[in-house]
Amino acid sequence: MQDFTYHTHNNNFNFFDGHNSAEEMISRAEEMGFKTIGVSNHLIWHPNVDTSHEPMFLADIDKAIDIHKRSIDLIREVGSRHKINVLVGAEADFFQSAEWRRGFERLQKALDFDYLIGTNHFVMNKDESFICNLYHLKYLPADFDRDFLAECIRGHWRNVVESINSGYYDFMAHLDYCVIKIPDKPEYDEYRWQIIEALDKRKQPFEVNTSGYNRINEQHPNTWMLKELCKRRVPTLISDDAHHVEQIGQHFERAENLLKELDCQVRFSLE
Repeated sequence: MQDFTYHTHNNNFNFFDGHNSAEEMISRAEEMGFKTIGVSNHLIWHPNVDTSHEPMFLADIDKAIDIHKRSIDLIREVGSRHKINVLVGAEADFFQSAEWRRGFERLQKALDFDYLIGTNHFVMNKDESFICNLYHLKYLPADFDRDFLAECIRGHWRNVVESINSGYYDFMAHLDYCVIKIPDKPEYDEYRWQIIEALDKRKQPFEVNTSGYNRINEQHPNTWMLKELCKRRVPTLISDDAHHVEQIGQHFERAENLLKELDCQVRFSLE
């Protein structure tokens, strides 16, 4: 059984979206016998992000640097009081624009992360003048342009491919996460194949995210994608995406059994 978890969240400063403190999350992983826990709070910065529904979304890059520096320091201080190995990462949303890339590279230099998880939680138009979190689609007006939204959803899938190609990340998170909020369609399979090809070309590690078992009774990515990626020997790891202490290591045995069934031969770790 995998004895580490790298994709976890806490509620530092009541700013991030975890439900427990760094102390509680780290202590629980230690009690469970994990060798390593990585704390990977969301890093969501974009000049056009809507901050009205979620204070964790940041349009001010200096504020992003400040809050994450303080969070990193807190996690390292808490970790120093425990025997378990504690890493500090970030689950960092990707965007394609040159402006975002310049800002993100500034964030990388300013913040002492041990690793970065690539992620995509937004739909967007081509120039990123409109970006909307998947959970905030419900706030769009009833008469919102459906054709425009459909193109923004396709923009999300394209963004997943480009995030893999970017080379910014140590591993990729929940590749088909959007299906928890957007009805799946056969046309999206074209993007799934593009994702598979991009991961295979770079041999980019990706996670089997077990939070999907709670939401849609299937892990991310879905089983046929996972089977193809295992066949191509793309490195993988299991992630719980834990936002509560009760979720640490949740469904790891189920994921391990699936990987065994799919004859997964290449596993990834940061150590």
